Parts: sequence; structure tokens; C-alpha cells
Amino acid sequence: MNFTASYLGRATYYPDYVEPPHRLFVAVSCQVGESGIPQVGLFDCAGEWCVLPTSVAEELGLDLEPDGITPALHSRFGLITGRLERLPLRLLAMDGDSAEIEATCFISRDWRGPMVIGWKGCLERIRFGLDPSDNHFYFSAL
Repeated sequence: MNFTASYLGRATYYPDYVEPPHRLFVAVSCQVGESGIPQVGLFDCAGEWCVLPTSVAEELGLDLEPDGITPALHSRFGLITGRLERLPLRLLAMDGDSAEIEATCFISRDWRGPMVIGWKGCLERIRFGLDPSDNHFYFSAL
């Protein structure tokens, strides 16, 4: 049985990318927000939300205070309170077309980790494939 899929964009993903003090097992390049702040983010299809580093949220002028509605995020740093914001996130293509998604991002003053590109409100909105033979990341918006 053969399966085929088509994608509009291709980029390189970075295995074992180091963003001190963190090691990102699968990292991809993206731009966040209207101004397109460049980031390398942890590609985490098991992560609940995209999570922005505090410095990026501040640069975008986002409110860092918890909204009291959003459930706390369970992370390797423990429970973190915050808020959810919808932001443009662009996956950058080396070949083909980049993909822009309205991503739902968790924002918290207490986040000490790297950019995370998570499942809910982001990866569930695109078609993607990873090819570890050449570290290629294939994607297209749904």
C-alpha cells in the first residue's frame, strides 16, 4: 500500500538544537506576531499550546498577567499561570511557500523555556511531515 501527501513548503528542521540551557530535539524556524519576530522553536506535537518566551511577548507588547480564566499550564517547570493570545505564526519555507497560521499562544511572565510550537491552536491547523533522512520539514496550511 502506498500513501502520498502533498505539501506547499519545505524547510530544514534542526535536530538536537541547543538554545542554552535547553536542548530542542526537533527545532524549526518561524516568525511570530505582526512584526515577524524570528524564532527557533521546539516542534512539540505533544505540547498543549505554543508558548512564547517572555522576552518575545514583551517585544510584541502583550499583557503578561494571567487572565484568571486560562487553566494553568503543566510544564517541566511546574504549573504556570498565564493567558492565551491569538497571533500570526509563519513557518518559513526554503522551497515552496511559507505557511501562516493564526496560532493560539500561552503567554506567561513565569515561562523560562524556549519558544514552543505546540499542538492545540497551531500544529493541528497544518498538514506536516518530518523526514529524518535529510532533516526536512514539509508543511502546508489546511
